Amino acid sequence: MGGVGVSSGAQQAREALGARLREIRAGARVTGRELAGRAGWHFTKVSKLEHGRIMPSEDDLRLWCFHCHALADLAELLAMRDNTEKMYVELRRLEKVGSAAFQQELRDREARTRSIRSFSAFLIPAVAQTRAYATIRFTEFSEMSGIRTDVESAVDARMERTELLLTGKSLFHLVLCETALIAAMAPPDVMLEQLRHLLHIARLRTVQLGVVPLGSPHYPPLCDFWILDDTAAETETYAAFIRVTQPGEVAMYAKVFDSLARSAVHGEQAVEIIERHIEALVQHLATS
Repeated sequence: MGGVGVSSGAQQAREALGARLREIRAGARVTGRELAGRAGWHFTKVSKLEHGRIMPSEDDLRLWCFHCHALADLAELLAMRDNTEKMYVELRRLEKVGSAAFQQELRDREARTRSIRSFSAFLIPAVAQTRAYATIRFTEFSEMSGIRTDVESAVDARMERTELLLTGKSLFHLVLCETALIAAMAPPDVMLEQLRHLLHIARLRTVQLGVVPLGSPHYPPLCDFWILDDTAAETETYAAFIRVTQPGEVAMYAKVFDSLARSAVHGEQAVEIIERHIEALVQHLATS
């Protein structure tokens, strides 16, 4: 996890929505006072909406588009609003629902997905993790976040997510940086088991596994993320789980993924990299 906090990210999203509203109003050559008068609002409401100080309701957006002769833009604005409202909600309620229930929500969503693309820079993707590796991740999360976590139940739920990959019912394209194979994110014995599991996954007919080799030029990864059926993209920061559904934003994640996938090696070349790190771990454990 890594990135912006909940409040700052939510504010940026509101400001982006407000800027789009301002563009539409300016394009229609309607002043703020004119729009407020036509919509029956207090004259300060337009400014508050455009500067992201308040969140527009669906009716606000409909009136805005109606009086700015921009009903064709309503769907886009509603998607932006929906995205802004929902993208930061999950971790805010994680303390109430618990990590296991949250993992089950992710599993249920992924179970309805036919194609998943995942990029990881430093960690093994969640759907490809072993129980021991996942246990370390959830234990660290609980300690760092201060959110009390039933680690065993959370890991059980994550293992159910990994079963989705093994059933072959969905297509998975996993791309990870070689760093994820060697980073000291788990003890050597746990990493050895994890890499052997990854090797097994790499040979599944419904999985494409790509590895971005060390030293290979690639677009700078700002975060790990995964894309579900090209309709949603999800990622995590230190403070929030983020889900975006606005088509333009999802398309940007897809564009970045495609770029990183082109920088990766697949098939036997990816297998050779994993096997090389397995051999190094075996030698390390034999001599330690």
